[in-house]
Amino acid sequence: MLARCRMWVVPLLLLVMAIAGCKVDSVNPITSVDTAQPDASIYGLWRYKSKDELTYIHVGPEFALGDAAAAANRRTRVIFIDHKPNGLTDEAYVAYASRIGKQRYLNVVQSEDGKTVGYLFIRYTLVDRNTLRFAMVNEDALKSAIRAGRIKGTIRGEGLTSETVITAESGDIEKFLNEEGGKLFTTPLVVKRVPDR
Repeated sequence: MLARCRMWVVPLLLLVMAIAGCKVDSVNPITSVDTAQPDASIYGLWRYKSKDELTYIHVGPEFALGDAAAAANRRTRVIFIDHKPNGLTDEAYVAYASRIGKQRYLNVVQSEDGKTVGYLFIRYTLVDRNTLRFAMVNEDALKSAIRAGRIKGTIRGEGLTSETVITAESGDIEKFLNEEGGKLFTTPLVVKRVPDR
């Protein structure tokens, strides 16, 4: 089921909830996963702290046994560790990096029963070496684009049960984001790099 969670919560929790498999932006990635190139500039440990929240985000290449060259396998692993008063929670995801001009994106794999059902798109900017800004797709902006015929997709339901999904092929998604990506990604979340010891 391609469902979209809509929670009005703090920014990082919203990002984690969206990535956690209850949301799909597209059935296809922005660019082919076969040509994806990992973005080592965002590898490392990142920290998000607000009044009631402390989360560490680990970003790096996915581990692979055997051939080290195969380990540069295009897949990025993202692990969230959330520190809460009653204990720790952790979530792990796999993503592929895409670039369109100077804009960078992560195609976060969404799967059910071990099968990929789609991708969540995260736009990110390395503001400086120690500051990373993420933004998610704004569902209302995506609905408007689909209704206007600027990108092929489906819209089902309303409110908490709504589902807005891009069904276009990767080449069309890349072209669409090149032209309208700035309007589609809103409410950025800023995280800071944890310095090496």
